[in-house]
Amino acid sequence: MARALEHALDAEPRRVQAVKVSGQVVWVKQAEQLSLRWRLQKGDTRRAFEADRAGLHVLGEAGLPVPPILAEGPDFFVVPDVGKTLAALLLDPQEAGPARMAAFVAAGQALANLHKARVCHGRPSIRDICWDGTTARMIDFERFVPGPRAMRDMALDVIVFHYSILTYGRGETSELAAAAAAYRAAAPEGVWQAARARVARLRWLAPVARLAQRIKPRSWELRAVPMVITFFARPRGAA
Repeated sequence: MARALEHALDAEPRRVQAVKVSGQVVWVKQAEQLSLRWRLQKGDTRRAFEADRAGLHVLGEAGLPVPPILAEGPDFFVVPDVGKTLAALLLDPQEAGPARMAAFVAAGQALANLHKARVCHGRPSIRDICWDGTTARMIDFERFVPGPRAMRDMALDVIVFHYSILTYGRGETSELAAAAAAYRAAAPEGVWQAARARVARLRWLAPVARLAQRIKPRSWELRAVPMVITFFARPRGAA
C-alpha cells in the first residue's frame, strides 16, 4: 500500500481517486488545494475534508456503518472500496430485483442506526451510501458535526435521504417505500413525525418548483420537490 500511495500522492492532486493495492481497490481522498477564486465559490474545502475524516473516525469507533480509514496523513486518507452506490444501483436496470431492494432496506436501517446514536450524516444522498451485497455503509461526511444532534437535524437527514431517491427520476419506487419502512421500523421515536412536520411547512415550495420547471424542464431535482412533499404528506409516508 505504501508504494501505491506514494505513486498516487506524487501525481497531480485529485480530490478522490481509486488506487489498486494487491488486486483490491482503495479510495484516496485528498484535501483540495484551491485558488482564492475557487475557495470563494466552493467554500472551505479543508474544513469539509477534516469533517469527513472526523466523521469516519468517530462513527467507525462507535461501530456505525462507515468504511474504516486504512491509512492517513496531513492531507489525505484512504478507505477501502465498499461497493456500488445506491444511486448507481437504482440507475442500472440489471440491478433490479431482490438484491437492490435489500440494499435500500439496509440503507434505511443504517440511517436509523446513526440516529439512534444521536448522530447525523448531514447529507445522506443515495450517492453517498454504498452496498457491497451484505452491508450498507455511508461515505462523504463533509457536513459532519460531532456530538449529539437535535431532532431537527435528524429530521433533515430523513428528508434529504428520501428526496435523493426521488431525484433519480424513477418516481415513488418500491425501493423508496422499502427504505422508508426500514427507517421507520428502526428509527428513534419522533424523528419521522418531525420530518413530516418540517416538509408540511415547506409545501409552498411545490408550486414554486413547478414554475421553475418551465425554465429547467429536465431538472429532476425540481420535479422531485412536489413529489417528496406528497410522499411525506401521507400518514405512513408511502402509498
